Amino acid sequence: MNPFTFGGRNADEPVPLGIVACHRPGGTFHGALLQDFDILIFLIYEKSETGMQTHHRVENGVHYQLLSLQAGELRRWIVTGENRSLVHYFLQGEVVDDMNGQILHLRKQVERFEQPLREQRLFFEFARFLHHYVEAKRHMTEGHEMDAYYSTLKSLHHWACIELVQQSVYPDKTIWNQIRARSAQVYKLYEQLAFSQETLRERVELVLLACEFSVMSKMADCTGLLIRVLRSRRVPWTIEELIRHPDLRYVQRELPMVVRKLVYRSLIKQWPRENKRNFQSEEIRYSAD
Repeated sequence: MNPFTFGGRNADEPVPLGIVACHRPGGTFHGALLQDFDILIFLIYEKSETGMQTHHRVENGVHYQLLSLQAGELRRWIVTGENRSLVHYFLQGEVVDDMNGQILHLRKQVERFEQPLREQRLFFEFARFLHHYVEAKRHMTEGHEMDAYYSTLKSLHHWACIELVQQSVYPDKTIWNQIRARSAQVYKLYEQLAFSQETLRERVELVLLACEFSVMSKMADCTGLLIRVLRSRRVPWTIEELIRHPDLRYVQRELPMVVRKLVYRSLIKQWPRENKRNFQSEEIRYSAD
């Protein structure tokens, strides 16, 4: 039973789908989120017009931090890897209330890393990997080696996540500890990039070369979600239609670049064909066999 009133709730306010409480273990300091609070509480709603809200409260001598958010926002964190600590506490906390079973269902999806969650996370990680890889290549061409190093490290981080997802392992807060036991190749590249005695330029070039040959070979597998969307209708898609598709909402920024890369690799088709001469402006559309 929920022991908190949460400051009272008006009759016209929506009822939360569920409540998850994460208690501070042993009364000790436990990271930046719990800080000196006794409990971190998630109040999860189906919809919210205000977005996530944070409240600090005290009730019956118990200090707690209250986070009110939409279930959709929580799912977005799970797919995109945002707010890893919050996701960790949500998964580890006690389910105080679960009105229709959605909270436990979502936690089981993450724990078992089931579809469609796994497919969405795989495509997201590949899109972010590609973004940082292209960024690193541009920095190297322009002679900005430190910026190239930073972008390469981020692309390698997403590569590590790709490896974990393909092994049905949900990436948590400690990616490199996870990947060390599951992909010697990626972990070795991380060590070479971070700790090798070679010059910074040589280290970056080595990892970027490995990215080009290893991860690019997995492009078809990693972009299965997009291919499935393209095949879902007979009429080719405009890029704007793809950006607005609900299944692709987590990669809206990277989607144009990913689509063009897939065209270049002949994994999807564009209409009209590049060799067709047309003297009038025409919208490019995309399809997949």
